[in-house]
Amino acid sequence: MKKRFILAAIPVLLTTFSSQASSEAAWQQLDKDVQKSCLAISALQEKKIEGKRTDFSDDVGYSAVVISGNYKFKNSSPVPGKELCLYNRKSKKASLAQMQ
Repeated sequence: MKKRFILAAIPVLLTTFSSQASSEAAWQQLDKDVQKSCLAISALQEKKIEGKRTDFSDDVGYSAVVISGNYKFKNSSPVPGKELCLYNRKSKKASLAQMQ
């Protein structure tokens, strides 16, 4: 009886665990969403994402990227700069902090 229960439970457990894994397409879409949101709120000129996205656990719920570019001020040369962008995966909103 126990063997039958265990054998019957295996497909259910496998389905449960495999349904929680994200597809490659979902990861690519997240990457596009993070880049689009972060670049949109950055004040840098000639900006680009540096390196790869870093994902925090689902308990934290954030992904992070570094943006590099130039700050342009009136009557002065462009100044190189970097910003750290945190993207909240639940609310789909980005926040920036200037890096020193």
